[in-house]
Amino acid sequence: MSTDVTTEESRGLFIEVAGTDLVFRPVSIADRSPTGRQILGYCDVAPREEYIVLQWLSEGDVEEVRSDETVNLDGQTAAKFIVSKADRLYRFFLNDRSLSWPDRSISEAALRILGKIPSAELLYVRREVESDRPIEVGSSLPLADLGVESVYSRLAQWDLNVQGVTVKFDRPDVLVRDALVKAGFNPEQGWIIVLKTRDGKRQVTIDEMVDLRSPGIEKLRLTPREINNGEVPQSRRQFRLLPVDEEGLTARGLRWETFVDGARRWLVLHAMELPPGYAVASTSIAIEIPSSYPTAELDMFYCYPQLSRQDGMTIPQTQVTEAIEGRGFQRWSRHRGAIAPWRPGLDNVITHLALVEAALLREVEV
Repeated sequence: MSTDVTTEESRGLFIEVAGTDLVFRPVSIADRSPTGRQILGYCDVAPREEYIVLQWLSEGDVEEVRSDETVNLDGQTAAKFIVSKADRLYRFFLNDRSLSWPDRSISEAALRILGKIPSAELLYVRREVESDRPIEVGSSLPLADLGVESVYSRLAQWDLNVQGVTVKFDRPDVLVRDALVKAGFNPEQGWIIVLKTRDGKRQVTIDEMVDLRSPGIEKLRLTPREINNGEVPQSRRQFRLLPVDEEGLTARGLRWETFVDGARRWLVLHAMELPPGYAVASTSIAIEIPSSYPTAELDMFYCYPQLSRQDGMTIPQTQVTEAIEGRGFQRWSRHRGAIAPWRPGLDNVITHLALVEAALLREVEV
């Protein structure tokens, strides 16, 4: 390697040079404005016409330096160059930045270095007619195929279906207990938990780890455990409500429970007293709780036994029956209007219950 320094002014001047492995080493130079050919000379490679020089700019671009092209080295940090034996350049996109590369393929490690992409993010190759393909750790991306590859990165994310609720994780190893909590289920309820995969299913415990990187993982299925006499506990808490909801329901002395039926989550209020005018004095009221509540609004309510007026008059928009745990609940289609829309952060079960009670009163008030 040529390291001659001929003047006091250029003494200590150097650049950083690497091959396609991007392992840089210092190379002394004698000129602050070298040409591409001179850089090859400083690197002591031959025959020079078989090599390509690329400059890796501080903003992230990678540009070719032709043999007769001059590079100005006025920066405070050493300029970085990639020198490789090649007969052509291959172009690709990395996070929407167009880059050139002197090899028929580029390693996953080199992509991360060029894009300053942390290990917490995954790399993907964009595809038009199929799902984007992940670039595995330690693998390489071919660049010689027809077309220009486009690579992008995003934070690693793994999805798991927990009884119909899709939850997302930023790590692949997930504790079953954490998955239930994140999906809104009470892990202390005493569930029979079954992990369903492409190859079958197996029962798991609440404190077992699940590796979401394993191929074919589909979902966790939850079934309430029965007590010794075969009855389900009267006040189930299969998922938690907001603290303000639970405190409000308890303060009113209501008997309530939360449970999952299929993939739907229900809050049921038992023995709710009705205003005079109905054929029965009380009913159970069910409210569906979306998995994204309280961002998602609560809508409508359901009654069992089904309600009718003492005078025989029809109650509008109550003709649909909804099966909830095998019982036919009467759906009351009552919705918020544009004047009083759902307000995330302000509305909750308690405010929705006020609308339920108002709707029940409105149908029988004189």
